[in-house]
Amino acid sequence: MAPYNPKAKTAIGLRLAAGRPVAAFTWPPFAEVETLPEAPVLEVRDLRTYFHTERGTARAVDGVSFSVGRGRTLAVVGESGCGKTVTALSILKLLNMPPAEIVSGQILLDGRDLVPLTPKEMQPVRGGQAAMIFQEPATSLNPVFTVGDQIGEAIRMHRRISKQDERAEVIRLLREVRMSEPERRVDQYPHELSGGMKQRAMIAMALSCNPKLIIADEPTTALDVTMQARILELLRQMRETHGTAVLLITHDLGVVAETADDVVVMYAGRVAEQADVRSLFAKPLHPYSIGLFKSLPRVDRSEERLQEIPGNVPSPTKFPSGCRFRTRCPLAVAKCSEEPPLVEVEPGHRSACWFAADLAAGREVNFTASVSSQVPKAAGLAGGAA
Repeated sequence: MAPYNPKAKTAIGLRLAAGRPVAAFTWPPFAEVETLPEAPVLEVRDLRTYFHTERGTARAVDGVSFSVGRGRTLAVVGESGCGKTVTALSILKLLNMPPAEIVSGQILLDGRDLVPLTPKEMQPVRGGQAAMIFQEPATSLNPVFTVGDQIGEAIRMHRRISKQDERAEVIRLLREVRMSEPERRVDQYPHELSGGMKQRAMIAMALSCNPKLIIADEPTTALDVTMQARILELLRQMRETHGTAVLLITHDLGVVAETADDVVVMYAGRVAEQADVRSLFAKPLHPYSIGLFKSLPRVDRSEERLQEIPGNVPSPTKFPSGCRFRTRCPLAVAKCSEEPPLVEVEPGHRSACWFAADLAAGREVNFTASVSSQVPKAAGLAGGAA
């Protein structure tokens, strides 16, 4: 058994550090000690990223907050245009500024705020502390350099290593991501690789400097089902082996169910719902999340027609006031013209909906009825999560 450390961040350690006595019945002191919660690898606080255009200011990300712990996967889901990818690019400051601007908020990576950092200060962060797997590897890899050259470049930027050791390290990384014949692939160009091989090369590049955070933006897009399963399994193994925090950007709820620990549902630049994956799939507490699940085909039920969410995500330059989903929501009433707060409805389960408590109590949401037929009225909010 490890010796007791009075400086440890435990309830008893803190009492000893303060010179306060410890009751005799607590001996041995490590038998019933609860350590303080570990700080998250990534914490985003009230992030707002806007684009200043000729048509007005597009509020692509408008007050988003979440955190990702070590060895955990947080999935950010939502329709195209909801702000998922802009959130990911904002974290590593990969947006063109201008027209983009991080208006306010904090992006804490291991407690260090990235927002005020200059481009030069961000260089050691990108790749060294946080890496990104982009949506389409065919356009992310440079066609005029070999795969080995591109992975090796990332290693050279962050690690002091000889050319010979660099090649050996690239081959080791390709083997780690289960690339077939890594000794041959290292000298091949991207056009000589299949889609799955390109994505494995991108993952190897992301892992090359053992970052604390990996951002995976739609990593299985355009891959067949078999290759998709292999890539997801690879990401899971990398997370477990290296203890890396993973931020997964996707619109595929099947991928979320298979890989994520926690989920953030985004809509129109804001967080609509936030929960652990089991709670969200068992009982979603926002009409938008419910609509996403109702649009999925299921093997345990037969329906003539799947339900669909009417309309489209509103333009980020013309978001409606109040709840931004109200123009598409069958539950919308006059109260929804006021912005609902993101509140905890059940332990660890937060929702930004005036009807969240009613939904938790079992209220149904039916998207087959036309939204235009819903007559706004102030009644019906008893029990709402105001």
